[in-house]
Order: sequence, then C-alpha cells, then structure tokens
Amino acid sequence: MYRVMIVDDEPVIRNGISAFVDWEEEGLSVEDHYANGAEALASLESGSVDILITDIKMPLINGIQLMKQSIERYPWIKVVLISNYSDFEYVKEGLQLGAVDYLLKLTLNRDDLLAVLRRCISMLEEERRKDSERHHFQQGALYRERKIVEQEIKRLIVQEQSSPSSTAWVPAWLEMSYVCVYFILDAAEEWRENDGFLYVQLMLEELQEKLYELVEEGTALLVAENSLFLIFPNNDGEVERRLGQWKQLLETRWEISTSAGFAIEQGVHNILKGFADSRSACQRRFFDGLGGLYRMSELQNNRENTYTVADPSYDWTPIFEMISAGDPVSFAVEFALERWKEGALSPEQVKHEAYSLLAGVNKLHTNDEALLAERYEMLNQAETLEQLASILACQLEEMEKSFIPKLTDNGYGGQLITKALEYIAAHYTENLTLQSVADFVHLSKSYFSLLFKKQTDRNFIDYLIELRIREAKKLLAHNDGRVYDVALAAGFKDVKYFSKVFKKVTGITPMEYRDKHQTPEFKIG
Repeated sequence: MYRVMIVDDEPVIRNGISAFVDWEEEGLSVEDHYANGAEALASLESGSVDILITDIKMPLINGIQLMKQSIERYPWIKVVLISNYSDFEYVKEGLQLGAVDYLLKLTLNRDDLLAVLRRCISMLEEERRKDSERHHFQQGALYRERKIVEQEIKRLIVQEQSSPSSTAWVPAWLEMSYVCVYFILDAAEEWRENDGFLYVQLMLEELQEKLYELVEEGTALLVAENSLFLIFPNNDGEVERRLGQWKQLLETRWEISTSAGFAIEQGVHNILKGFADSRSACQRRFFDGLGGLYRMSELQNNRENTYTVADPSYDWTPIFEMISAGDPVSFAVEFALERWKEGALSPEQVKHEAYSLLAGVNKLHTNDEALLAERYEMLNQAETLEQLASILACQLEEMEKSFIPKLTDNGYGGQLITKALEYIAAHYTENLTLQSVADFVHLSKSYFSLLFKKQTDRNFIDYLIELRIREAKKLLAHNDGRVYDVALAAGFKDVKYFSKVFKKVTGITPMEYRDKHQTPEFKIG
C-alpha cells in the first residue's frame, strides 16, 4: 500500500480531497493532513511518503519549496500540485522539477483526482519493477562472480597449488588482508544417522547461502561432508567478534553446534596456507571440546609444523601388562592420555595410536580382526579426545570381559577347550573343579587337564585363580565393600586364602590395591 500526504492551508480542500477517494480500494492510505509545508517537512523526518498532494501557495514554506526538499529526501516521491489560475508560473516550475501533474482548485473533481493518482501508482510500480530487475541482475552477477571465485579456490585447494595459473578471476580483496575460516558441523555423524546424508548436505548448503548474505565480499566452499571453508576481506580488524556473532546466529537459526578455526592471510598465493592453518586451528576442538572458535596462533603454527610422527611401534607394554593383569581399564586409558594430552600428535595421529593400542590388546585376547575393524570405525568417529578416551575405555572393558586365552589350534581339541573356557567364565564364582569342567565337555579328568595345558599354556587351577583375581581387582577398584565380600563375590570361599593369593599374584594386599586404584574416573582436563 502506498502512502499519501495531503498539504493545504484550506481545511475545506484537505477534507474534500480525503472524501473524494476510497483510498483503501485504490491501494493507498492517507497518512496525514497538514496546513503548511513546515509541518509536512517535520513529519517527513519520521517516515517516507510515496505520493505528495500539495497546494502551491502556503504560509511558511510553499508547495514548490516543499516539493524540492521532499524529492531530495525521497527521490521516488510523486508530487501532485493544487493551484489557482494565477499560480501558472509556479505550476510550470513544479512540472520542470518533476511534478506528475497539477489540479485546479476551482474545477477539482473525483475523476480527475483518481486519474492522476492512478498514474502516480503506475509510475511507482514501474520504478519498483525496474529496481527489482536491477537488483536481481546485480545479485545474479555477484552470485556468478562468487561461484567462479569459489570454483577457482576449490581447484587451488584440491590441486594443492599455492598460486593460480591465471589471475583473471582474482578479486581485488584477495590481494589485501583476508580471513580464512574453517567451519565444522559438530556431531555431523549423529545428524546423518538420524536425518540422512542429504539432510546434512542441505543444511551445509543453507549455511553457505547464509554466510553469503552476511558478507558483501567473500566466498564459501563446501570442502567436506561436514565442513565449510569461508574467505572474506579483513576490513574492520574485529574478526573474532564478527565470527562469534555469526556462529551464534547460525547455531540459533538451525539449532546446531559448530566449531570454527580461523587464520588471517594476504594475497592469493596464501589461500592454500590459510586453508591449512584455519583447518588446523579448528582441530583444537579435538583437545579443547566442541563449539569453540579458535585462532591459528604463531605458537600453534610452530607446534603444527613439529608434530611428532605417530610411531606404530610405540611401547605400549605397561598398558598391555595392566590389562593382562586385570587392572582397571581407566588406569590403562589414563596412561595413554598422558601422552596424547601433550599435544605432540595431531588428532589423526592420536586416533592411529589408539587403534594400535586396541589392536595390541586384541591380540592378547580373541584376535578377532572383523571385530577390530568395527572398533576402529568407532574410534575414528570420535570428535574429541574425551570421546576417544570413552570409546577406547568401553572397548577395552569389553575385551577384558571376554578374557579368554589364545589357543594353540582351532581344531577339535581347541573347540572343546573353548567350550570349557566359556563354561568357566559363566561359573567361576561357583565351586568349580577340574572334574566338574571335564564332565561338562565329556572328557576324562586327566585328558582334560593335559588338553587344557596344551591349548592355553597354563594349568586349569592357575587359570581359574587368575580369572578370580581379575574379578576381585574390579570389585576392589569400583566399590567400597568389605574384603570378605569381595572374596566371596570373586569365587574365593576363604578370605585369608584370598588375601594370601592376591598378594602373591599382585605383590600387594587387597586393601593396598584398593588404596592405589580406587580413584575417580580418568579425566581429560
């Protein structure tokens, strides 16, 4: 709806013009009536008007002066002059200044007024249409230009080129100081599982479009299944504040969490470096937690350049010994965390070492390669060191629960002993004997004893005691029950015998073991 202002020092003229027209039906609204140009100009300070109907001769500021100042403020405004026969010289001046038409007071009627108003509306709509086409053309041209820049930058990154083969596409701002930002959608795997791969891609594309709206100059690229790379001019020097505001806006709009790393570069030849540095800065989320905004500092840059090469032969013997002895998994993981929290390894290298550790423990137990591959995939999906530690601990716990010695062969004898081991694992807290287990697998006591020793490289009773001691360690580390209760729960009927055997195996008493190992769960910080 277009807004109309009526200005005339004669109330009868103002009221007559208002009464002539059904304004709403014509798509118009009369905002105000004023008796002179000074009042009208004061009103224009607080809001624009589309059509101005004004008398020429008025006190304080006449209609021609009002018209001049109104057009200066609002170039689109359409002016209709109201005059007497004696005002013709003023009318000529008004028409030269751009008035749409003039109406004589003495002969003013509804049809003439409507005809002029509809001409004003037609002119306003035509101008808006042209403005819209111009805007779309400009936006389209800008969009095409950005897409060209986007593709060329993507080519530089994919081909790992520091300098483009042609600079024809390079915008002027890329030769100045600019900001490189690497955005990661947190918990993207969870989004993919719940809503599908295409949903995540559409979300990233919407984020890309929103970032284009937020920056007048710049480009945004989809660079991974969960990541965007953004480059924009560093005009105001308040990069961190602006990025923080954008992050909050995006996260609120889509109800998501993002992590971002950024670096400041200059010149098109530094795009590849800006990409690598901003991505490395964003990787701090692995150590510091999701949802952060990280800047690539000189100190971090130096550390990134001196990352230790992950050593697949790193000596994990202390951890293997802990796990083999049945000590709490949390202590084994904490031992590894002490190395990983130093920051000498990249997130990928940490995950590689975690897998090496898991593979080593796997060999101590079932040596199930298929299961190991599944566990590696779970480790690889960890987005933070805390998540990695938690996944690793759970997997080690599972391995420990399925503590079964490696057998010398998988033939019929191995199958019988596997069956016996499963039976022992289910009944070790009961009054198990060599005879009862031999009966279960339908072998003689003597033959079962020989076969068990051959397949597991240990005596039946030694294995049973080892299994019970491992259970006792878990109970001591995770609850405050009496040693007597721990002994019974682990399968020992005599607490004195239990204490004696426990010390012989571990070198310390049950209470000393509890004091040493009963601590809060491992922490990342």
